[in-house]
Amino acid sequence: MNVLLSASARGLGLRHPRVWSLKSGRPLLSGTGIGAEEAAAFGGGEHPPGYRDLLAALGHPGTVPAGERLRRTVAERGWRSHGPVVDAVNAATMEHGGGIGLHRADDTGGARMLITRAPAGLRMAPAFSDRSRPVPEGDLVYGLHGGRDGEELRPMAWLGRRDCDSADFQLLDDTTEAVMVVLGCPGTGAGHTAEAGGTVLELLARLRPDITATELVVTDAP
Repeated sequence: MNVLLSASARGLGLRHPRVWSLKSGRPLLSGTGIGAEEAAAFGGGEHPPGYRDLLAALGHPGTVPAGERLRRTVAERGWRSHGPVVDAVNAATMEHGGGIGLHRADDTGGARMLITRAPAGLRMAPAFSDRSRPVPEGDLVYGLHGGRDGEELRPMAWLGRRDCDSADFQLLDDTTEAVMVVLGCPGTGAGHTAEAGGTVLELLARLRPDITATELVVTDAP
């Protein structure tokens, strides 16, 4: 899969998004995750201010970034394990500050992924919902695009006042292939997204060593 970063996304200060392909002969959601004591080790440290800056640039200055929100949720309700892959993503989100996308990729065909700002009229059904909702024009999205002019984007995730993944690409019990997306934020170097993805991969190397992770090339869209 090729990954393209649009000029409109670059205009938000996104410079170093990273995407990995995750594959296994076993379902990705199977296995034992991490416990509350280990998860607590990922809840300290300051997050880059760029995540709040990004939301403000999108027109949502009062929205709490994913990492902060997840820390608050765990502090109030406790840690809940959802298996090794989801736990690794959640731990990295708490540690590094930005939401990390995890999406089913076993039926993507030859489509390309495009990271961009939402065009007018785009709709998406959030994960665990069967109702599509309008995505405000200009919010940040990424998804599949065949590359032809006028072709509609199939969104995988939406970042704005809401921060959610698409129901069309959420992992199923038998999913064996996925993509992991780390967008990063303005004001950080290439090391930030590398470290966030690296946290996930280090945990998976211990919890699910059968998973093969391959980093995909991200290029600027024309």
